[in-house]
Amino acid sequence: MADKSEKKKETTNKSAKKTLTKKSEKLTPAKDTAPKQVNVDPAIRLKQIRQLVRNNNKSIMGEDYIICQIYKESRFKQFAGKNKHNAKGLMQMQRNAVRQVFKYRQQKIKGRMTTDKETNEAFANADTFYKSDKIFDEKENIKIGTEYLQYWIDKEATIEEAYRAYRGTDEAYYSVIKPCAEKLAKDPDNIQILMEGIGR
Repeated sequence: MADKSEKKKETTNKSAKKTLTKKSEKLTPAKDTAPKQVNVDPAIRLKQIRQLVRNNNKSIMGEDYIICQIYKESRFKQFAGKNKHNAKGLMQMQRNAVRQVFKYRQQKIKGRMTTDKETNEAFANADTFYKSDKIFDEKENIKIGTEYLQYWIDKEATIEEAYRAYRGTDEAYYSVIKPCAEKLAKDPDNIQILMEGIGR
């Protein structure tokens, strides 16, 4: 009886070891290094974005306008567009837009139009930024996105035309952002304003 009991105990221990070994296997492949979008409560995310905009807005537009613009562009998703299309990050910046910002920066610094050589250098620096992960840094994306918006504000006759130039062919862009921003200014933490005014 003792021998049978010992054998039973040995078999049970082996089963337990097998079970433990199986559970310790990696569930995610080591090569899976793609950025993961961490789910955050939408109301908390709105507060995070507001603080980011407050600290990094390079345009004359109020923070509620920029918040609504970001929500319309990316639904507050940091890695929006990554490995999917040419528009990247919170403000969905494209290569030509980034190039324009880098060139415009040089024009403002120098107080004149850039030479061909200076323009090419600006474009090369812009391309390096655009191809790097830095474009998905939320602070940097908001800075360059609002700089691009300001470029069009300086260039166009009205704010509406500036927003249209930023977006391109979307006629409903500013007409959606403006009323949403006006409502959000009165109720800054209400995420429902964005969800109902722009979409989920």
